[in-house]
Amino acid sequence: MAAQFQIISTPTSDTPGTTLILQTITRNYVFGNHAEGTQRAITQTGQRLTKVQDFFMTGKTEWSNVGGLIGMVLTLADSATTRYETAMESYRKGSTGKKKGTEPVRPKLNLYGPPNLNHLLGTCRRFIFRKGVPLHTTEYKDVAPKRSDEGHILPSWQDSVIQVWALAIAPEPKTSDGKTEHGLDAERKMYDTYQNTFEDHRAQGSESAEDREIRYGHIRTALVKQMFDSTWSMDTLVEQHISKVQMPTAMFVRNPHTNKVESYTGPLPGGTEPLPDVTVLTRTPWPGAIVTALPPTRPASEAVSYIVRTHPARGKFDVKRAIALGVKPGPNFSQLTAGESVENAKGETITPDMVIGPDRPGQGVAILDVPSLEYLESLILREELQSSHVMTGIQACIWLLGPGLSGHPTLQKFMDSLRQVQHVISSVDDCPNRLAMDSVAAQTIRLEQIDADRYRLPFHDNTTLPQNSLVGRGPRKEAPLKNAIIAERGMAFRLMPNFGILKDTVTPLVNVPNVQKETSPEVIELAKAAREGIELDKGALEAWKQLVGRPDTEITTLGTGSASPSKYRNVSATLVRVPGIGNYLFDCGENTIGQLQRVFSPDELIDVLQNLRVIWISHLHADHHLGTASVIKAWYNVKHNSIPASTPPSIPSMSTCASIYGLSVISHEAMLKWLKEYSSIEDFGYSRIIPLQILPVRSGSDTGSILTLTPAPSRKASETEYTLKREDYQHVLGLSDIQACRVSHCHGAMAVSMTFPEPSALSSDNRTSGPLKVSYSGDCRPSMAFARIGHNSTLLIHEATFDDELQGDALAKKHSTTSEALDIGARMDAKAVVLTHFSQRYQKIPVLQTEDAGADEDVLPNAPGTENMVEDEGEDIDDPTADNMDITPANAGGGALPSAKLPPHPQHEQVERVVKVRSKDMKVAVAFDYMRVKLGDIAQLEKFNPALSKLLVADEVEEADREGSEINGNGKKTSGDDGEGGKKKKKSKRNN
Repeated sequence: MAAQFQIISTPTSDTPGTTLILQTITRNYVFGNHAEGTQRAITQTGQRLTKVQDFFMTGKTEWSNVGGLIGMVLTLADSATTRYETAMESYRKGSTGKKKGTEPVRPKLNLYGPPNLNHLLGTCRRFIFRKGVPLHTTEYKDVAPKRSDEGHILPSWQDSVIQVWALAIAPEPKTSDGKTEHGLDAERKMYDTYQNTFEDHRAQGSESAEDREIRYGHIRTALVKQMFDSTWSMDTLVEQHISKVQMPTAMFVRNPHTNKVESYTGPLPGGTEPLPDVTVLTRTPWPGAIVTALPPTRPASEAVSYIVRTHPARGKFDVKRAIALGVKPGPNFSQLTAGESVENAKGETITPDMVIGPDRPGQGVAILDVPSLEYLESLILREELQSSHVMTGIQACIWLLGPGLSGHPTLQKFMDSLRQVQHVISSVDDCPNRLAMDSVAAQTIRLEQIDADRYRLPFHDNTTLPQNSLVGRGPRKEAPLKNAIIAERGMAFRLMPNFGILKDTVTPLVNVPNVQKETSPEVIELAKAAREGIELDKGALEAWKQLVGRPDTEITTLGTGSASPSKYRNVSATLVRVPGIGNYLFDCGENTIGQLQRVFSPDELIDVLQNLRVIWISHLHADHHLGTASVIKAWYNVKHNSIPASTPPSIPSMSTCASIYGLSVISHEAMLKWLKEYSSIEDFGYSRIIPLQILPVRSGSDTGSILTLTPAPSRKASETEYTLKREDYQHVLGLSDIQACRVSHCHGAMAVSMTFPEPSALSSDNRTSGPLKVSYSGDCRPSMAFARIGHNSTLLIHEATFDDELQGDALAKKHSTTSEALDIGARMDAKAVVLTHFSQRYQKIPVLQTEDAGADEDVLPNAPGTENMVEDEGEDIDDPTADNMDITPANAGGGALPSAKLPPHPQHEQVERVVKVRSKDMKVAVAFDYMRVKLGDIAQLEKFNPALSKLLVADEVEEADREGSEINGNGKKTSGDDGEGGKKKKKSKRNN
């Protein structure tokens, strides 16, 4: 059976870990680090995860190793479910005939790795909900290997294709910290006394520490099952008197005239108004919603490595020998190959061993992950690496080394003792920081040809070692390793039928001159015309700039895609840098830290991180927040040298001690709880942040938003102990005001407006344009509440997930179209709008046509989508019963509830699309990844739209040529989604 490993990633800014895929005829397997950017790297290489259900994680359970796991599992669960449903549909249709096919096997996913893997998944219960995709985890601890009766070390795992030996290594234990142990014991007592909601897993009498951990493991496993293989449904409603309803929950009543279920809108339990004597319908809460806490844990020290080997392959069938023995070709050959004996023409029995050669031994590799020097000695002393039974057939050792380890004498000595195997090194000391996302790099090179002031070649370095990056800074401590080769992206290792290293599969470096030559001359001419137009309109552009507060504010669009990362767009993140005040990050999707490292040089990035003041997370869909932990960790390292604070933040002393912490994370309570829970797995800097829950503005109230420290210092804390005073906003946040409102997208989704202090009279930026006000939509339908809190915004950053022609999709998935986003900008009287969060790999560039709505008009009468606008924060907000931002009627069976009737899906027309801008002073920018633009220069960007449109159509044609699709006049693919077997795929179920 053919089998080969291929290196998907080596350590770079985009791909901080080393990932390999083992490809076989029947199944594929993922080994190595599952860091942020892994899924995107796999997409970039053209590999597909459809044959993968087993993931083997190396190293420790830290975000740098597992940060890409969550997004990858969600994507794979969705695609596996879609394939299964399609297969089942075909099976049901086929089963009505005479011949029945084989019923499809329900998909499942298996994760293998270090301790705390299940705990990590459990922390994600507030934003993961899947049905019908069981996920099983196996955690390996530093224990002696199991042996057979013959004394051989048994594999930790095997299937019909491979055998795997897991090597969990823990360094020598450090001196126990009595204070930490005491605190952990107190947490366990609190959990078992008050927080454990699993009736089947209560503490029973006197329980040993080992039994307690086993019970805690069962709790985590049960929770993960609820997250991925739930039987709960939204349309299961329970009838009860309103006085017995436990809040918060959504309530419904049945209309006596129509018998339809409608939302209940009367007085609520716990309110000031008397309750009516009515019976209401409520949902049974999703079981994960009542899990308020996880069993206590601590960071696990184990780092996992693997030895992987194929099973022995049967020998070759000797045709000449069979014929010489009188075996007739045909079915007899097949029987012998299958291991059955046959008779020849003479009646002689011919056994398989007479015509089949000896078995070929299995071949494999060792994947050895060494985070730091303290793990090295323990690893090389492992019995498995000394065992001839295990190491037979192991042809290569692939070393995943932490910084500073390459060339260490102990490592070199061990490698010399294994001269019979090929050693391959992957580390920041040996692998340059090359561009790993070729497609977006090539796109940015072309964008730089069009507009060099806004787009620059992503930062990389093909030669310097060790890498000059956040991880690899510093000189090499040891001499380079001898008798080893350096891992490269695309390098392959053929295991069967015979071992070999394939270097012709290595991915070539991005060739900048060649990419530039491929750019159409017409695009270059249009870009030249744009620059000439800017020069001609210099006076008007400067006049508009005078209307803008703090025009030197820089906007960097780090991720402009939606749902999941693609080759051309990463997921949501926008950085706003306000000179003299600080830096503000609006959403922080997976691998935002990688995007930052491509936009900024290492020295500039350090300055960006040191001055990072606020991270705003709009909602808990994975594409908006899975990069938060790594950004905080990088900030923690740069700002505080990774030294934790000795005491938690305190609101009463915040005005004088904010610098001890310095970074505020503002979001929904669920996001802050996730950060708190994850901090028990890894010290990523949680002790140094200021976690602030924001309460949205309520309709008819003039109190505005309130910021509270979450969790509160204690249950009995007074309001002054956890509520941030407005007079402290500027000192703590750098803001004069912050307002948020609920928006229609998912449970807890919010939009925000941040107002910055006006420049002082002594400032060089002293102008009469008013304060800088930045409004950010997150994901949402157009919202009047957002338009109100964002009135007079200087800058609006608004999602434009769908083109206007896809308004039905926007309604169904609770997103906005381009025109709807611009309409909100006009209602705000915003000076500048940046459009982002595009659903397609390339967003069509609209032709913008400015119309003056009139100074006396309060309502824009004919704005597309006005009839669908959400008026107040209370409308169209998902059921809080779920307490999970991933639950929707689409994925949880909400058929019993009313749904909006969507307009028909229009056909694409091959005409130029004109979008009206109903505000004469509002300027619009369409964002791409890596765009850096000064606020005062946004008016220039519209000049480049014709060149961008031509570039995107040209790139679509080039991509289609590779994929065999056709392109229409709008630069749209006409062949539909490329599905399995040439069939059209069903739409993704991601709710992001």
